[in-house]
Amino acid sequence: MKRGKIISLLPWQISEIIAVDEKVTYYLLIYRFELIEFILKEQLSYANEGQDIVDLLYQQHSIQVDKDDSQVFQRAIHSLRDEIGLRTASINRHTKPLSSMWIVIQLAEIIISYLRQISNNKTQSICSEEIFRYMYLHSSEDISLNKLSEIFFLSKSTISKYIKKLTGLGFYSLLDEMRLSKAQYLLLHTDLSLTQIADTLNFSDKSRLSKLFSQHHGINSSHFKATYKKGDKQIPSRLSPRDLKLINYLYENYAEDITIDQLSKIFDSNPKDINSMLNYFVEDNFSNFLNQLRVNKACDLLIKTDLSIIDIAYQVGFNSSKTLTRNFKRILQISPSAFRKLNPKEQIRY
Repeated sequence: MKRGKIISLLPWQISEIIAVDEKVTYYLLIYRFELIEFILKEQLSYANEGQDIVDLLYQQHSIQVDKDDSQVFQRAIHSLRDEIGLRTASINRHTKPLSSMWIVIQLAEIIISYLRQISNNKTQSICSEEIFRYMYLHSSEDISLNKLSEIFFLSKSTISKYIKKLTGLGFYSLLDEMRLSKAQYLLLHTDLSLTQIADTLNFSDKSRLSKLFSQHHGINSSHFKATYKKGDKQIPSRLSPRDLKLINYLYENYAEDITIDQLSKIFDSNPKDINSMLNYFVEDNFSNFLNQLRVNKACDLLIKTDLSIIDIAYQVGFNSSKTLTRNFKRILQISPSAFRKLNPKEQIRY
C-alpha cells in the first residue's frame, strides 16, 4: 500500500493486511452506505448522471491519487475528524448546529471525489464481481446458489468459494448481511413495521430479522430505531407501504401488458415518482426493471421446460421473440438459445 492509496469496501466486503514491512498510517472511515447512496441519488440527483454508484465501486476497489488530489481527500477527512472526533462519540454527545447535515455533505464530497477518479481511470470489471451486484440488487427475492450457478455459468462450489474468499462469509450469511443493511435503512427512514420490512426483504418472518438485529448490533430493532433515528431527521421517508405494494404488483404481474401510466392510475401516483422510488429500491427504472423480471422468468422456463423461445417470450410478457432476445442479450450478454444450450434440462435436479 503506497502513500495516496484509497480503498473502498462495500458493506459485505472485507480486507486483510497480511504483512507489514514498515510503519503504516491510515484513516479508517466507516459510514452508513445505503443512506449516503440514497442522498447522492435522490437529493443530489446523481442518478441523472447515467452511472450507478454500486457498479462503479464494484469495478474499482482502490485508486492511487497524486499529491494534489490526496489533499482534497485529507481535508474532507480531517474536517470530519474535527467534527466527530477520532471515534464516533456516544449518542448523547454535544453536537454543533446542523452537524448531521454537514457530516453528510462531507461524506458526499469524499465519495464524489472517489467516483471522479474512477471515471478518469476506468478499468475492466471482474466478471465474478457481477455475482455480488446481482445478489445485492435481488437480495429481496428468493435467490439461491443454484440460481446464481445457472445465471453466471459457474459451479455452486466455485461461487461459494469465491464469496467466502472475498467476504469471509458463506452465501446465506452474506445474503442475510445484505438484507440486514436494507432493513436498517427501512427501519430508520420509513414508517414500515418490522413485519412489513421482513416480508419485503424476504425474511422467513420478523423473528428472524429481529434475531439478526440483536446478533449484529447487540440491541433489538426497537432500541436500534429509537437510538439512531434522532440524527437522521433531515432525510425524508421515501418508501411507504403503497410503494412496496407497487413493487410486489410488478413481481406478480410482470407477464401482463402493463405500462407506467397504468401503474400510476392503479397506485394513485405519477410516473416520475414511481421511477424515482424504483431507482432507489431496485436500482432501475420501470421499463428496465419490468424487462429484468421477464428475463429472469424466461431463464427458468428455458431451463425447466421444452417451450419454444417464441412461446416463452409471450408467456413472460414480451410481444415477440426478437424483443426477448434483445433484452436477454442486454441483461445477460448471451442469447436465449445459447443460454439454454449451456444449461441443459437434464442437469436440473429437483
